[in-house]
Amino acid sequence: MPVYWTGTRVHRVPLPAGFTGGEVAAVNAKGLMVGSLHSAGRTAAFSFRIGARAVTLLPEGAHAADVNDRGLIVGDAVKSGALIGLEWDGARIVRRLVPPAGYSLTAVTALNNAGQIAGSGEAVKDEESWSAGLFWPARSGAAAVPLQRFWPAGVPYDFWYPRDIDRAGRIVGTHDYTRLDTLTPTQWLPPYKNESEPGLLGERTSGTFEAISPTTNVSVGTASDSHMVGPFPPETAPPEQAQIWPGTGPLLALPRLSPEGASQAYAVSDDQRVGGSAADAASTPRAVVWTCALRQAYRP
Repeated sequence: MPVYWTGTRVHRVPLPAGFTGGEVAAVNAKGLMVGSLHSAGRTAAFSFRIGARAVTLLPEGAHAADVNDRGLIVGDAVKSGALIGLEWDGARIVRRLVPPAGYSLTAVTALNNAGQIAGSGEAVKDEESWSAGLFWPARSGAAAVPLQRFWPAGVPYDFWYPRDIDRAGRIVGTHDYTRLDTLTPTQWLPPYKNESEPGLLGERTSGTFEAISPTTNVSVGTASDSHMVGPFPPETAPPEQAQIWPGTGPLLALPRLSPEGASQAYAVSDDQRVGGSAADAASTPRAVVWTCALRQAYRP
């Protein structure tokens, strides 16, 4: 069910007739939420503001991924079996997010207050294919560009998943090296000619970046382990753990809700609040917020 919290109180987003569930994917500083609704065989993008009696369905949309403080929304739709990217202003389509020449779209994931957009795509040539992160400049009609580095030839083992973009255009996400089953937290900086990977948490062998703060260059994600790199046997690996990176130095761990409970981080604000999930002592996942997160963080 799509829900939101005020403090520790949870509220349902009203479902239109015919829909049975969904999720809130993002909320801006003014309380405008966006997300996706679903029913049997159908999905729809929506926006919702606290106090409204009903959601607003976004034209043509299947999923809404992000919203900025100007009220611009990005997401996707499916047309003739292909994914297309969309940008809405309110309930009006203002831009169709065309991938670079030779690419098909695989995701639209993030939008900043400057109107810059991040996502991912796939290119195919003859019998070869490769993945790349994508970036759309703010101005309407500007061509999308692939985020370096990508592998435009040979056997594709590398997949790139940009997840968030801050007001300076810094993009964070994950590099998935499928040959070794490793995920690596990744950052792309303008002009996006190469990516940087700040490392992994302690002795963990995998990890992600899911979000970056709007202006302070603090990134969060989740640390885990590869089944191919180790540790061995795989069941000796500790549970997933929420992680945070202040922009320089090593990645840091965020405290668990219980000693053996898994945790994940999905959002971070400029005042170091981190939103995510953590399992309690009964192994029940809980929605959680870490406050003053960098003061709580530690090197494992």
